[in-house]
Amino acid sequence: MEMRCRSCVFRDGIGKLPRIMKLARFTVPIGIGLFCAGVAMFVSAKPGAAKDLGIDFSQVHHPVTQDMIVATQAMARKVAPSFSLKDVKGAPASIAGKGRQKPQFVLFILDGCPCSIDAQPIFNNFAKHWEGKVDFIGVINDDPQKGRAWVSDYRPIFPVVPDPDKKIIHAYRARQSVYCALISREGEIVEMWPGYSVDMMEEMNSKMAKEVGEKVRPFDAQYVPKERSSGCYF
Repeated sequence: MEMRCRSCVFRDGIGKLPRIMKLARFTVPIGIGLFCAGVAMFVSAKPGAAKDLGIDFSQVHHPVTQDMIVATQAMARKVAPSFSLKDVKGAPASIAGKGRQKPQFVLFILDGCPCSIDAQPIFNNFAKHWEGKVDFIGVINDDPQKGRAWVSDYRPIFPVVPDPDKKIIHAYRARQSVYCALISREGEIVEMWPGYSVDMMEEMNSKMAKEVGEKVRPFDAQYVPKERSSGCYF
């Protein structure tokens, strides 16, 4: 039987509400429209803003289990499923494939998931940390139109590709949001992670440094959870 945390209940309950109210529901009544808009813009724009506003996102994260760790570790060194498609804005995009100029980092995103929302500023900063050396790309379970809306709301600095049929999600065996994978230039999965935490991001950072042939540069984990945390179920 699938366990459901408060984030899943929250996600299911807001499907028909205006997108701009999603984060605001944690802290203010839905009826205060203008305040909701201000909160959503503030949270999506500023890393760590959820903490500044007193939103305790640690209460909505799913714990990473040992089974999840074993399953993602089993993906390492396998040929990464490759896809050539367009991102939500219509620009050409690709995932994996041989002969890439840079390693690639793939982040799996679930629309309506507060866990994805909370993690987004962190992975924006991570992308800046590796700018020009590692290509970041997001995969969202949406059609292009809904994907564009998510991108507009939460402002990833990397391309996001639509995956409404979950072909990419299933190919990488990503069970939940905030799963992520590092892919080598040769098109192999270097490592896959079932979420994020301080120690997991240290490992991501270290493996990226090895892939690009550099010394590890410390990454500011900011409000990354200490406990290994994943997102809502796809």
